[in-house]
Amino acid sequence: MQVRFTRGSRKHKIGRAHALHVMGAVTPELISGAGDRGDDQLRWVGPDDRGLELEVIALVLPDMLLVIHVMPTALRRTP
Repeated sequence: MQVRFTRGSRKHKIGRAHALHVMGAVTPELISGAGDRGDDQLRWVGPDDRGLELEVIALVLPDMLLVIHVMPTALRRTP
């Protein structure tokens, strides 16, 4: 399946290769109907090839995965 990245997914300056490494190495969590149009999402959390833990979120579309979010988990705010 084709994987494409939105501009917004590059907000935290994480390269595609690092995100693809996480996507290939970790089993994703399915989030049903979470997209704006009710699309399913997949969420991966795991270390990239440098050992930096990343969160990757992609929309599941009929012909591709559209990566909309890539962020180091260290930047996540906790209340």
